[in-house]
Amino acid sequence: MKEIDEQKLQQLLEQGLSLPDEALSAGEEQELERYSVLWEALEQPVVPGLSPRFAANVTARIRLEKDRKTEFRFNLLIAAVCLLLGGGAIAALIVFSGNTPVMQLLSHYGPILPGGLALILLIQYLDQKLVKEKVRSYS
Repeated sequence: MKEIDEQKLQQLLEQGLSLPDEALSAGEEQELERYSVLWEALEQPVVPGLSPRFAANVTARIRLEKDRKTEFRFNLLIAAVCLLLGGGAIAALIVFSGNTPVMQLLSHYGPILPGGLALILLIQYLDQKLVKEKVRSYS
């Protein structure tokens, strides 16, 4: 059998007719096999896939998580710097001043200073987190 054109081959597959009993060449048999596999695949019902916005949503969530980690590291760095500077300032006052009014004030209100600093940093962190959550909920 000579070359089977695509339209004739598709008609035969659509109608479910068999091919003529003539011998097919190797290329024609391969082409017939490809067409029959394709035809069977096209008859299968379409499986619903992922939504078109799936990749965008995944990318946005990954970016958001990365931003959150970066913000946390930044806040941790600010807290560490503030604590080190505060501790250094208090150590300098203790070492370089004797019995002055500043030392009396520090000895009386000293335990409140680290707590106040921690409270200020906590308020700043919560404010930043809540404001960003509100902004995300509006967009």
